[in-house]
Parts: sequence; C-alpha cells; structure tokens
Amino acid sequence: MTRTAARVAARKADPLIRGWRPRRLTLLPLILLLLSSCAGDPFADYAPLDGVIQHPYPYAPPQTARDGATLTAYDPARSFFPLALSGALVDYSRGPYSNPARGFTAALMADFNAVTADPEQPLAAQLAAADGARLLLLRARPDSWGELQHAALLDASETVVIAMARGTDGADAFARRVRQQAQGRRPVWALLPASARTGNGETLPDAAEARAMAFTAIVAGATGLIWLGEDNYAARNAGRLGIAPVPQMDYGIQAGSSIAPLKATPGDVAASRRLWDAVMQLNRRIARIVPALLQADAPDRYTVAVRMEDPPRPPVQLRSLLKAYDGGLLLIVVNGGEQPEDFRIGFSRAIRSLARLDDAETVQMDDARGLFRDRIAPRGVRIYRITLAG
Repeated sequence: MTRTAARVAARKADPLIRGWRPRRLTLLPLILLLLSSCAGDPFADYAPLDGVIQHPYPYAPPQTARDGATLTAYDPARSFFPLALSGALVDYSRGPYSNPARGFTAALMADFNAVTADPEQPLAAQLAAADGARLLLLRARPDSWGELQHAALLDASETVVIAMARGTDGADAFARRVRQQAQGRRPVWALLPASARTGNGETLPDAAEARAMAFTAIVAGATGLIWLGEDNYAARNAGRLGIAPVPQMDYGIQAGSSIAPLKATPGDVAASRRLWDAVMQLNRRIARIVPALLQADAPDRYTVAVRMEDPPRPPVQLRSLLKAYDGGLLLIVVNGGEQPEDFRIGFSRAIRSLARLDDAETVQMDDARGLFRDRIAPRGVRIYRITLAG
C-alpha cells in the first residue's frame, strides 16, 4: 500500500474524520443562517475599541474642601467642585474700588461658584467682592498672607492646576499630565481656554468645543474647572478677547505698554457672548452631577465599540467614564473627534433602566444582553443614568 493510500485509509477509519466531506457540506446552511441572524442584529456590526474606557480613580478622587483642605472621600457638606471664572475684575472702573461687590456678580448669575481674580487688584477688594457675590476666591497662599482667614478665601496651594490646549493633542497631553503630576494624591483642576488673541487670527472656542474640553478634562480626572478668562479691560490691554454676558467692542482703556488695547469686532462680541452662554449651560449641567464626579470610579465591567465602516476612517476619539450615581450608574461618553460616531456599550449584566440625562431621546437597547447603542455628534457629549440587574 502506498503512503497516500495509507493516509486515506487511516482518515476513513478515524471516527472523528469518517464522513467528513458530507458533514462539511451540511455546515453551509448553518453558516448562512448565522450570517443572516447577524445581519438582522442591530448590535452585531460593531468593532470593540481599546483605550476608550478611562479609570483614573479606583478610590474616591482627591478633592478640595471649601476650607482648602484636601479630602480623600466625598463629603456632601465639605466637598467642593470649582466651576470658576478666571481673570475676573472686582470693578470695571479705572478709579478707586468704591463698590467692590459689583464686579463678581455676573459670574454668580452664570452659575460660576468661584473666581480667580486679577492679582494686581487689592486682596481686600477681591475678598469684599467675593463676599458680596457669594463666591469663593481661589488663590495659592503667598508668604505675605500670613495666617489670613476669610470665609470667601479658598487656599489652592495643594491643588494641581493643569492647562488644556485646544485640539486632540491638547486633550491627550492633559491626561498624561494628570497622571504624572497628581499621581492620584492631589486634586486636579483644569484650566480651560475661554479667550483668544483675535487680533492674530485666533478664534474663541465654540459651544461644542467648550463642551468637549470640559468633559474631556472630567473624564481624565479633573475635579474642578477654571475658565480663562473674563472679557474686561485688563484682558483687552493684554491683547485678548474673553467671555462676558455683555462684552464691549472697546473698553476705552489704554494699555500703557507696547501692546495696543484690543478692539473687538461685532463678530468678536457675538462670539464672546455665545461662549459665555455655553459655559453657563455647562456650569448648570455639571453642577447636577458633581456628587457622582467626586465618587470613586464604578467597578462594573463594560465595553465600548463603534460601527465598522469601509474604507477605514481616521482614529476614533471616544473617551468614557463610569461613576456610581443615585443608586445606579452615571456613564459619560465624549467624542473629541471631528466626525459623528455610532457606538455600542455592552455591560456584563442585563440593563434594568437607561435614560439620557441631556435630553429625552430614546436609546435603542437590548436590555437582556446588557447592550445599548447611540450616536454622538462631533465634539459631542452623552450622559446616561443606568441601573443594572442585580
């Protein structure tokens, strides 16, 4: 018997192989059935993504108390999440501070809870203005303060303040600096751009970019946001356009330096007002979920996947964060990219309830399999309230 004939005989004698050819033919209907079932499954055509799920704090994040102390657990009576306006002036006049409570009131009306003031203004005037507007004044303590105590003063000396540059690279650099500088031991506040040198061709962020920057910082581990900065004569003297509820084209102040005061165009004024309104809405939106943001990351396992497309597209810029919230979960999904994304979230347990907190739109889900899918706009944010089966 030849070697080939022996192999054939052995294959026919093997009970696992005997009859193999007919059985392979019977697999074809099964394969077709599986393909047809996948085609009818709206959750099937998605590819899992690596690096989307952020997990900066397995324990409660280091956070700042209203008296400046660093807390290692959330305390409803003491924990503070700054939503601050930077570069605020106590008064818009050039003369003495005859009415120091005047200048910070606009920040309060836009749901800021804190300010960082122009350091050239007298500290006494800043504290009086903060008292009058019921805001906290955030400052790092210089030696000249001594043991100064004041109800409106929050000593931020132990806090890491990290600036976020605009664009995807800025967001990635911010996340790296949070890991490197805070190392999970110090509170982190994000310094977000709300000003621009419009005379050099720069533009202010629009509402979508501001929203993406704020929630990207939160997802990376920020426990406070500072918007830089207010539109006033000091900003214009430095050649910058900021944000204000009623920005002026010209504040009429001379710079006293080689930099000419910036005079805004009607378009600049409109952009400043739009961004002020957008940040005000963000302040209100974030304030509602602060108790969740200052808790430890939720331990529940989940996956993030995006719809597969042909040809391949640019890298997806989704980031997500899961927190315990009101007896359930709070899921934040941020799209830092310039294109919309169809995505799918999958939990290891069945979904009992799910709602989008930003609107009342219905989300398609397969609750038994722990799946739901949604679409997110470029530089968009989705926030969900979720409960899972026990």
